[in-house]
Amino acid sequence: MDDLDAMIDSLIPRRTSGRRFVAGLLLGMIGGAAAAALLMPRSGPALRTWLAERVQAWLGQARNTLAGEQLL
Repeated sequence: MDDLDAMIDSLIPRRTSGRRFVAGLLLGMIGGAAAAALLMPRSGPALRTWLAERVQAWLGQARNTLAGEQLL
């Protein structure tokens, strides 16, 4: 019976703290962003200008969202 219990325990995945998931998620995001940047049909200067505009827009949206939540 102990052998059967050991076999069942070896088949059940153990719980982790989630660090491996988060690390994989971050690596996947970085890899996806790098692939997207390499495959974009824009030149270097045009890409940097576009990225700067997008980052500013995202930061503005984040600020508006945070400001709206603070008012509630």
